[in-house]
Order: sequence, then structure tokens, then C-alpha cells
Amino acid sequence: MARKTPYHAPATTKSGDAMLKNDDVEDLYLPTAQARGLPAFAYTCEDFAREEQRNLFAKTWMCAGYAHETPNPGDVLPRTVAGVPILFTRTKSGEMRCFHNICTHRGTVLVPGEASGQQALRCRYHGWTFDLEGNLRATPHWGGHNQPSAEGMDKSCHGLKQVRMHQWHDWLFINIDGNAEPFEDYAATFLPHVAEYDLEQATWCKTMPYEIAANWKLVVENYLETLHLNFVHTLLAEVAPFEQHAVVADKACLGTIIDVGLPDAWSDAEALPRWPGLDADNRTAKNMALFPNFKFVAGPDHCASMVEFAEGPGVSRQRWDFYFVGEGGTAERCKKARDAIIHFYDTTNVEDFEAVEAIHQGHTSPAMTGARFNGIWEGGVHHFQKLVADRMTV
Repeated sequence: MARKTPYHAPATTKSGDAMLKNDDVEDLYLPTAQARGLPAFAYTCEDFAREEQRNLFAKTWMCAGYAHETPNPGDVLPRTVAGVPILFTRTKSGEMRCFHNICTHRGTVLVPGEASGQQALRCRYHGWTFDLEGNLRATPHWGGHNQPSAEGMDKSCHGLKQVRMHQWHDWLFINIDGNAEPFEDYAATFLPHVAEYDLEQATWCKTMPYEIAANWKLVVENYLETLHLNFVHTLLAEVAPFEQHAVVADKACLGTIIDVGLPDAWSDAEALPRWPGLDADNRTAKNMALFPNFKFVAGPDHCASMVEFAEGPGVSRQRWDFYFVGEGGTAERCKKARDAIIHFYDTTNVEDFEAVEAIHQGHTSPAMTGARFNGIWEGGVHHFQKLVADRMTV
């Protein structure tokens, strides 16, 4: 159930340089039970949100797209990620590419909207034309009237600027500044947690968008702790008691794992296909995250991704995508079971919104001088805030 929420303008700001200073985060690096969290302006300040785009999102591996959205050669999909216009293309050979979505002549946004069956990408301003591999192919009148080239013009030097991309199954991760460590190294602590699921068998089923009137960090922090389950959630608290979750906080990987964290039966429908190789009695629920914006839940017969896109300090656009095993994602006989799982997650997700939005509103108060952390249950939240501070402190 998509839900549009009102935007609450932040009251707390920071003058001058919006980056964190050492004094702002000195107590953040104490042991969890003694630590004090990020200052309120890190959640509410417009300038800090802009700095996050440049110094956090652009320098890490962000999930920015999905291969299933461009299934055929000639498909193109523009996106704005970390404030930067980018473009995914599916080449004639079927490979995925990612580029900065600007013409290399004068910087015009090249592709204004999603399209299929494209043979080339033509700039609407002066007609510069690129193939789907990003090579510059045509520069009309560049050497004079009806003269397509000029002396000294080397088209090979003016192709589209590539964005570093890594495809992990259906998910497309990008590193905008191009300087992050290889994706496999960055995600080295995350990937083993999901290795038991044969994600090559994952079939995309449904996308569900949400808008939350809260800073993106608060949305992630809510996901990373279970102490709130008894107070916010209904069915989830019954099937996945908060005290049975194991906390994961290891470099860029965060989350919780519970060995028996799923209902005995989602519905009375025919059972869904399970991931190959899992034990028949496996009911483990893994709620993992890869810093900064990728969250991933997996059970024995499904998985779902949740991706946050920050829109200023006070709005998070969240996207869920649901996947099932093989024909389980499309077969009509599995529809009732699929719908039961999707409804469970949707209901649980929406239950969080009021609380997360209230936290964001509370951060506009001058009395909010940094969160405190429970040393047993909130180590993941503490670790996440330190990951933010590591990238946002000068």
C-alpha cells in the first residue's frame, strides 16, 4: 500500500560548513551503552543533506537500479541518484551499461525518460548522437554546414562518461566518484549472509513505492533494531520476538537474523517453491543491509529488497521489490501465497511510518542532543551512525 505523507520542514539547521566536526561525534565512538548519537542537524539540515550526496552516497556503492527494468536490447532508463542524472542502457549484445546522463557537448540531459527499442541516443539540443555503448557517432554541422566533423575532432574522446557499475543478480550498484574499492570487497561481509539463497533463481514479481516524511537515516536505523517490535508491530512481534534476533554489524554489512522468524503458514494456498538446497524445516528470516541504502530480507521461499533514496533531509523515497523462486514469481497457482507474503511485509512496513516520522519531528527540537543506545539491542544502529560519521567528519 503506497502512502504519501506530508513534508515537515526542518527547524534545526547548522550555519557555515555543514560537515561534522570531531567535537560533534566525540561521544559517538564510545562503547555502545555510553555513546551519544549523531547531532540532530545531521538529520534535519538542508546543507548536511547536500553534503551527504557528495561525500557519502557518491563515494560508496549505492543501489540505483534493477536489471529487470531494462530487459531488452535498446532499453534505456534515466535516474537521478545522489543528485546526479545517470542513465542505464541495455546494449545490442544484452549487456548493462551506466553513464552520466548528459551530452558531452554542452551538458544537456540526454535521455529525458524511459524508452525501449532505441538504436541510438540523440541529443535534442544540437543532435550529437551516441550508441548504447556510449560512443559518439554523429556531430551534425560540426565542421560547417552539412559537414559532420572538423579537423582535430576525435569522436573517441567525447563519448558518454561512464559511471562505475556492478550488477549483483537483479540489482545495479553504482559508485559515482569511481574511487570506491571493488564491489566484491566492499560487500565482502554482506555476501556470505545471503550465499545460501540461489538468487539466480529469483523471479521479480512486484514493486511497491513508499514516501516517508523522515530522514533516510532514521528509516534505516528503524530497520536495524528490534527493540521497538513489541510497541509498534502486531503480527511481526508474535512470529519474530525481538529478543530472538541476532544483531549483525560488520563493516558495511548490518542487520538482524532470527532462526524462526516467519509465520507457520503464510496462507492456506499451495506452498511456494523454496530456494534449492535449503533444509525443509528452514524458517530463518534474514534482515540484512548493505550501507548506505540497500536493505534485503530473505526467507526460504522469497526475498525482497528495500532501497532508500533521500530527497532533502526530511523525505525518504523507499522502493520495495519482491522476488520468488523460479515460477513461484509468476505462476497463477502461487498467487495467493505471494499475495500473503507481500501483504505481511507491506503491513509491517507501514506500521513503522508514524513512529519514524515522529522521531524526525523530534530531531527538530533543540533538546535533541543525540540519541542514546541500548548496549544489548541497538549495536547495529550505533554501528550505522559511525559509518555515516566516518564519511561525514572533517
